Amino acid sequence: MPALTRALLAAATLSAGPALALDPSTLDLQLRVRAAPEGSWENGDSPFAEAGELPGLGEERGRGEVELRVRLDGLTADVAGHLTALPGSRPASEAVLNELFYDEEVGGQHLLVGKKVLSWDVGYGFRPLDVVQQEQRLAFLPYALEGVPLLGWERFGERSATTLVYANPLRGKSPRSRDDEAVALRHYRRMGALDLHLVVRWSRRTLGEGGLAGSWVPADSLELHASALYQRRLERLGDARLAPGGSTIAFDDPGRVRVSSDVISALAGFTLTPGWDLSFLVEGWIDPAAATAAEWRQWAEQARSHAALLDGSSFPRDLVLANLAWDARAFGGRNLVRENFMVRATQRWDRFEPAVDVTWTPADGGVVATAALGWEGERHRLAAAVRVYGGPRDAAVRLLPRGGVFNASWELRW
Repeated sequence: MPALTRALLAAATLSAGPALALDPSTLDLQLRVRAAPEGSWENGDSPFAEAGELPGLGEERGRGEVELRVRLDGLTADVAGHLTALPGSRPASEAVLNELFYDEEVGGQHLLVGKKVLSWDVGYGFRPLDVVQQEQRLAFLPYALEGVPLLGWERFGERSATTLVYANPLRGKSPRSRDDEAVALRHYRRMGALDLHLVVRWSRRTLGEGGLAGSWVPADSLELHASALYQRRLERLGDARLAPGGSTIAFDDPGRVRVSSDVISALAGFTLTPGWDLSFLVEGWIDPAAATAAEWRQWAEQARSHAALLDGSSFPRDLVLANLAWDARAFGGRNLVRENFMVRATQRWDRFEPAVDVTWTPADGGVVATAALGWEGERHRLAAAVRVYGGPRDAAVRLLPRGGVFNASWELRW
């Protein structure tokens, strides 16, 4: 029986009594519709160009999303429909249950069961303490977050809060870290102008991990924040390697995994709001789960050897493309390169909000620059954005099949 099914059965058992007394007058419905046509231009230097049709690598021609959120007393449900348009094929659609949970206060304690989005930490570009949700923070126009099945307990004080969750019950170790069965504890405390967050987590994949984050406001126009996480054990994508026998082609998924011990993720940054509705955000972070510049050069070399076999080789084209797809999994992490530095500026002009941000990876010289302009009405939001990838030829972002992407979006909230 899937973990989510077990969680929902538990929710039904827990809430059977209160559910009989649900008050229809508390019903709250929220609907969000978003349409976002998208375009891109090719990066002729990328050895992954033939893998560009893979979702997430910049070949999308548009996305659509319909999200319905329902709340009735302690019961919350969030369901979304996704539509992704790819060139040369029919649009792909899927339905996603983002959240379905029951939250009840019993004896001054809050009990929660079901599937819920649970984001922790204080950073913008990267959140080391996001040990439960583990979201990709700088994705270009992502879908709404999908929650994690869990059982939870929370206790709130005047200046503190404690949360204990049992995530992905009875699932054990899964292909993705966020889907692992795990126990996590978060404690929050406010001390004057300082907010402190303490997190610990245990799973079979990482064993023990724990971290501390803080946000401090020394002046009205300045906010400082930092976060660090220690992990006893870390699994990440390993080095590129030749298939058995010295061939450049693998006939089965190589499944490269490298294990590291005693690693630390960290972030530090500040937000400056000097006035005139202007805001600056500066952050730097280290993510040991990401690849090094040397590893990216190795992956690029292997991908070039695979791409060269697409024309005139004895290997079936589908097999060569499969190898390129395995190579392209290197783009799937929360960060491409370990060291990152980001500057972001936004300003509010009545209903308009322009924003510019630049992320730099000093180890390989890669640069990602994004410019966006949004307009927000009472129920509608219009936006347009363009993102450009630059840097040396073997920088991680320059290996993407697209040199840049752009989109326009319309969003309705009701």
